[in-house]
Amino acid sequence: MKILIIDDSKTMRTFLRYMVRELNFESEEAEDGAVALATLGGRQDFDLALVDWDMPRMNGLEFVRAVRANPFHDNLKLMMVTTQNSMDHVAAALQAGASDFLMKPVTKEALEEKLLVLGVMD
Repeated sequence: MKILIIDDSKTMRTFLRYMVRELNFESEEAEDGAVALATLGGRQDFDLALVDWDMPRMNGLEFVRAVRANPFHDNLKLMMVTTQNSMDHVAAALQAGASDFLMKPVTKEALEEKLLVLGVMD
């Protein structure tokens, strides 16, 4: 199983990479949605993308919309991982095609629970 970690904060990417490694996942990283789209390209080896909302160039919501506009990535699960926790933000992300929402600060236990719900983990 492979996870794409998308966050403009190197510290947050490192933190998430450490957590997903402890959960026995491989990962790659991107510093914004534009880089993440380029990383995805024609690949289908990612099971999940952990997507920050607030990023330069292409934010998380724009990334989700772009991915969902391409049927090639229909099987990719997208989880928003963000401090944007208003009901409007949650609704916008889910309406755009996010599979789930995880609030920062993230704990390994909360991430593991979400991965179980999404069917990414057994």
